[in-house]
Amino acid sequence: MAIIYQISLHGSAFDARDMSWGEAASQSGCKPNREWLDPIHKRPLLKGEFGCAVSHLTLWHKIAGSGLNGIILEEDAVFDSINPNEIDAKLKMYDSVWLGYRWNDLGYWYNCHAYAITPKIAWELCQGFQDAIIPVDEWVPRKLNNKNNYFYDTGRVKQIPRSIRPSTIEDTEMLEGKDTDFRIVTVATEPEKMWALEKSAAKYGAEVLNLGKEHPWRDPMTGLAGMPKIQLVNEYLATIPSDAIVLFMDGYDTFFADSPSVVLERFYQMDADIVFGAEAECWPVPEMAHLWPETGTPYKYLNSGLYIGRADALHDFISQAQDTVAHKDDQLHCQNRYLDNKTQWNVKLDIEAYIFQNHDTDIKIFEDQLWNDKTNCCGCIYHGNGGDYEKQFFITTAQRFGYVKEHIEKPVQSPYYLTLEYEVVGPEMIATDFLTDVQCDYLINKSESYGNWGSMDGDKFPAQEIRLKQIGLWHEYERLWHEKLGKISEKYWKPMAHIGLRDAFTMKYTPETQNSLALHTDASLVTGSVKLNEDYEGGELIFPRQNFSNINMPRGCCLIWPSEVTHGHAVNEIISGTKYSLTMWTSRYPGDVNG
Repeated sequence: MAIIYQISLHGSAFDARDMSWGEAASQSGCKPNREWLDPIHKRPLLKGEFGCAVSHLTLWHKIAGSGLNGIILEEDAVFDSINPNEIDAKLKMYDSVWLGYRWNDLGYWYNCHAYAITPKIAWELCQGFQDAIIPVDEWVPRKLNNKNNYFYDTGRVKQIPRSIRPSTIEDTEMLEGKDTDFRIVTVATEPEKMWALEKSAAKYGAEVLNLGKEHPWRDPMTGLAGMPKIQLVNEYLATIPSDAIVLFMDGYDTFFADSPSVVLERFYQMDADIVFGAEAECWPVPEMAHLWPETGTPYKYLNSGLYIGRADALHDFISQAQDTVAHKDDQLHCQNRYLDNKTQWNVKLDIEAYIFQNHDTDIKIFEDQLWNDKTNCCGCIYHGNGGDYEKQFFITTAQRFGYVKEHIEKPVQSPYYLTLEYEVVGPEMIATDFLTDVQCDYLINKSESYGNWGSMDGDKFPAQEIRLKQIGLWHEYERLWHEKLGKISEKYWKPMAHIGLRDAFTMKYTPETQNSLALHTDASLVTGSVKLNEDYEGGELIFPRQNFSNINMPRGCCLIWPSEVTHGHAVNEIISGTKYSLTMWTSRYPGDVNG
């Protein structure tokens, strides 16, 4: 950790992980509060947490003694830029400034990896801490709760994901004396469909027991479905040692993104008997959404496609008479058991995707790791749960990890890997296949589910729009533009240099709401437009100067043109039906990004 360079104060971290408690106290001159228990996990102070707290305390003393404001950055803090003068100005009005933090379920912020304080606040933080050290994430909010604190957007300073850089907090003492009988199971009655799971397990030298092999599938898989999986797993659990640790993975849409040994380590760190994956959608009964408490992350609903736990705990938790549940839903069954809270076992949801990453199109791949920048975690297992679009996304993601079905000779023609072929369709206008029908439907449904159609701030030509940033698809389409449309644009309009996507939004036209769009040009270097549906009349995108219309362009095809001067365009009045389209603007200069 270090104070920002302007005041030239530096502090080395105190690492207590390999010390005894006596050595840690003696060398630091601080006393750990051994009576403290984590308010969520109900565990005592870890030596890694003790060392981190002592390191912060050392810096507080230096700031208090210097008489200068200070910015404290932990060594795993990552950021594009920090303006010390701006922060210094804010500290004239505020007691503390927070550049990186997260809120927990208990209503206060934590993750003290990037913050700024005044000398007065530094002195107050020091008082009483040396003789009763607890995690700094617990001490600071307690001391500053009634102060005047300023919080930047949470994305200002992030932490390097725990999977990419070893943590200095998590202790090996958590793993000492733990069970080593670790088993991985699935249920796949069609083993050829579990190609991604098999290939990823083989990569790490792990064996997966398929309980469904050569077993008659007793589930119609229509509507509520999946209980035979639970029954087969439960029958197996009754035959193995009670203290065995069992990892269950759905067979057809999961793969390892990290070693099974890391899965086991993280399970122990979560200090639970059972951990289920969590997802952002309440399925299969959306009407139950109100029953689930907020978690501080997008993931609060139990997903039964991934779970891990002690054999005895799992056996007890999922037990149910077969004749009453054989044709019900395994996920609904587990959700009901969890919400009933009538169990002796400590059952948790992986709300940070620390182990289990269920479907999310915003997931990034960084140095061969899944990276969820919403939770700052790199999940160990990916689950492509959902419909056709989600399955396609799963296949694409698996391929990026090198897991490809044997009979596939080239990558699936998803948006990430479509060819760079295009066609000249008008004066300085090109078109290329871009989205499948499934993806068009998904984008329409996602926009309608969000539902807050309206014009953007300062829009000179108001329209019914929803920005992709609002519905969580911005990063996906930004990547699509970089990997396909940007390359095509540079190829056709040489020597144009593509910068990046400026904005992207879906548009909606109906006779009753917005029925047309006036002639205009775009604040964009080049623009892309995609027709998302065809079941309407009228509403053609027209270019009067070029004498061109998109009336004959197929659904999912992207039309691209230079935007600012020559290619004024409009949308004719829609006569019947509802028209949906996707518009993508590109940056005219570095930093030219909306919002």
